[in-house]
Amino acid sequence: MVSRRTFVTATAGATGSLLGARVLEAAAPKSVEPPVSRVVSEFLHFDDPVEEFRAQMRLERDLVEEQGTTLTWYHWLVFVIPGGRRPEPLIRYEGIEYSYFRHLGDYNYRIHAHNISLPRDLHTNEFTDSVTNPITGELVEAPVTPLLTDPGTIGSPIGFRNLAGDGFVQAPYRKFRIENDLIKMDLVRSAPPDWPATHIENSCNWVEFDLFANETITSLPAHFCGHYAFEHPAWLKMPEGM
Repeated sequence: MVSRRTFVTATAGATGSLLGARVLEAAAPKSVEPPVSRVVSEFLHFDDPVEEFRAQMRLERDLVEEQGTTLTWYHWLVFVIPGGRRPEPLIRYEGIEYSYFRHLGDYNYRIHAHNISLPRDLHTNEFTDSVTNPITGELVEAPVTPLLTDPGTIGSPIGFRNLAGDGFVQAPYRKFRIENDLIKMDLVRSAPPDWPATHIENSCNWVEFDLFANETITSLPAHFCGHYAFEHPAWLKMPEGM
């Protein structure tokens, strides 16, 4: 829509009326057909699982020869999922994750990822220390959420093994896609063993394809969005059975 704050009319009344009508006509909303273009969308397959794992490390962290660190800044939304009812948006968190990793050899990496998340009000976007439970109506304390005690994982081409677990190696769902000038990675994996069994994590990372194709870049400037589903946190004070 074209918006004009001021316009100059001619001195003659008839001319001024004509100009004003034309300006109003130009400022009126118009429906414009968007250009039609063909979107390139295809899957990227890896014959070698090592190469696929290398691509994941470049998108998520850094394909270092010895050791390295990355910082990730994020926003994410929390939903409460009560039994038999639709999910309700609850609160926004903003945080930062510090990741440290060492190459143990043969593309096995010991990975530590620690983060801290600060709550923001879902409507005002201001930092907050409380939130109204949308199910019970109770005002409850919304704590800062640190994740600092996870001993980490061993990541390799065959999957990920949590160091606090029983030695089980989890093979995550991982798929790379090309969409026009972007390459995207869909990734699904479960939580550490001491988290609720109902937890699942889904994320999508993406970066410009030209950067991805430049293999001299070991840590790509990728963007991501993620979704986490798990039982409601204890601080929400949900009634029994919900």
